[in-house]
Amino acid sequence: MIPLGKPKIDSLRIHLPLSEVIVNPEHNSFMRSLTTTNDDGEVLNEHVKTTYFNSDAVISCSYAVRNQFGEQRLFIGFSSKTLKSRYFNGIDRKTIHQCFQFINNEGLITISKESFLAALVVDVDFCVDYYLDSADASIKEVVRICNELTIPSKKLNVGTKRENNNLGIWWGKRDKVGNAYKSKQFLKYYAKAIELKYNSTAFYETYLKDNLNSDLIDLNGDKVPHKNFFEDDRLLRVETTIKDSRHFDTYGYKVKTLKDLLTLNLNPKFLQVFIRPMSTYMTGYRIIKHTEGMTSLDKWQYYAMLKQAKITNVNVEETIPYYVNTFYPDIKKSSSRSNLRTRLYSVIQMNQVVKKTHKHNTQVWDDFITEIEAKKIIPNND
Repeated sequence: MIPLGKPKIDSLRIHLPLSEVIVNPEHNSFMRSLTTTNDDGEVLNEHVKTTYFNSDAVISCSYAVRNQFGEQRLFIGFSSKTLKSRYFNGIDRKTIHQCFQFINNEGLITISKESFLAALVVDVDFCVDYYLDSADASIKEVVRICNELTIPSKKLNVGTKRENNNLGIWWGKRDKVGNAYKSKQFLKYYAKAIELKYNSTAFYETYLKDNLNSDLIDLNGDKVPHKNFFEDDRLLRVETTIKDSRHFDTYGYKVKTLKDLLTLNLNPKFLQVFIRPMSTYMTGYRIIKHTEGMTSLDKWQYYAMLKQAKITNVNVEETIPYYVNTFYPDIKKSSSRSNLRTRLYSVIQMNQVVKKTHKHNTQVWDDFITEIEAKKIIPNND
């Protein structure tokens, strides 16, 4: 069962003093002293293994011990994969005990429930799943439209994948946010079915494949009728990362510990954690009509600037000096340069010109655009 349109916790890291857990002294590598020798038995290197992740296992948590302010702290990363067949439910108060049991059963440490809930949280990935209903809808088109609507900027890291085994678009970098919580929050849209089938194949085959084509439920808990909803190009996942307590503060949430996180009300209002970065990275979709006062020269100049902005990865306004210097390289022609600069600025400021366009203008296409606007996948400027 896949809850649609409902914010969920997909993954996170917690950290706490290492002294609050019991490290398994019998584990074959974690917190063990490992020695490297040459053929003559000479010791080349000796160190304590302070990290662990079992890449061969279908599911594994990550563990790392770090020194912070003179204290050894244990970081544990875990995801909703620890819920196995309940993966699409996400991590919440009802499922957290299964995560807790998995960590203790993995055999590296023993942690009490009290210490677990009191641990500090960082790098929390929230997600929401959507099924694209309209006739002309596809994730491939969502990725293309979102890429077109992305506001050009040198400061923005945006990437796309349009392959058979990897389909999506993302903005920002999870590990490069710093304190720019409002302008650099990581956001990603991708085809969830494709990701599971091709990049998490063992997990999909073991825990999900036999149970997936059952029921979808909407935000109100009502069943959504579909014969085959787990379609590669229709099950869209939107994902974003909240880095720490100060990042939560920017949304008005007080979250420091795992217990705080689990008490969050992940209701429709919580969708703001996806809407804010979406509105930061994209402009709204509009079709420019010929009757709205734009001359052919207006349109030509705007699209020339838009194309140059895409090529050089800058804002549209930042292309103006390029065209001024191209058409009037002689700085002595200050009047001509000034007139062109003023005209180009006025073109950018025209009400409809600054909004992106698309060649489609059919009812089916309009239904698709209306759907992804209503689901807050792209900005709606109405």
